[in-house]
Amino acid sequence: MTPAMKEFVGLVNHIDRSKHRGHVFTDFCEMAYCALSKQASPFEDQREKLEAQYEDVERRYESREYVHEHFGKLLALASVGIAQGGSDFLGVVAGELGALDGRLGQFFTPYTVSRLSAEMTFGDVSRQIEEQGFVTVQEPAAGAGGMLMAVADVIEDKGHNLQTSLWIEAVDLSITAYHMCYVQCAARGLAGKVLRANSISLEVFSAAYTPAAPTFVSKHGDPLGSSPAGGGIVS
Repeated sequence: MTPAMKEFVGLVNHIDRSKHRGHVFTDFCEMAYCALSKQASPFEDQREKLEAQYEDVERRYESREYVHEHFGKLLALASVGIAQGGSDFLGVVAGELGALDGRLGQFFTPYTVSRLSAEMTFGDVSRQIEEQGFVTVQEPAAGAGGMLMAVADVIEDKGHNLQTSLWIEAVDLSITAYHMCYVQCAARGLAGKVLRANSISLEVFSAAYTPAAPTFVSKHGDPLGSSPAGGGIVS
């Protein structure tokens, strides 16, 4: 783990010791998702729904001031660590904190494995970007978004602007994975949509466009037949 990850885990361990640290982590992910997707939503009713969801989680703790102090530190640490690239920040700490459920097939894939796969798959990505202006990536079992973090690193290392050269569509059925993936994609500056959905039945439970989506759409238009600039939460 990086120093930032260790500090993050240490903070989680000291927040409300009456709760399992895995539960504290999943509460953090839900609140971070609400805060970030609320900023990205153009619709007042959706923002109100996210605010209410945030407050529902907030009430599980001592006070609003307590939440703002402790969870704010966690979000700052995670945001900086994710934005720097080179890791699956939330995936690592989720494994360390016991927040992954093996019964649901959840497991941590080392970043080095994801990076190698991304290098092999996107070795010719510069040519694709030169030809059409961008590349799209659809991940049907995204988990915390570790593979997308590796893809972002490969594309960025080749000198491309992530907000305008990559469009992602990430899907996972687990609500915690959905929250983690959204937070990581948003903090990394990826344009696209994250969905909590069943990739087999195609049933969609919720979805949110990332804050970078309008920037991508303003340059390239709609890449997949929907409207990220005017979209938001689907429920």
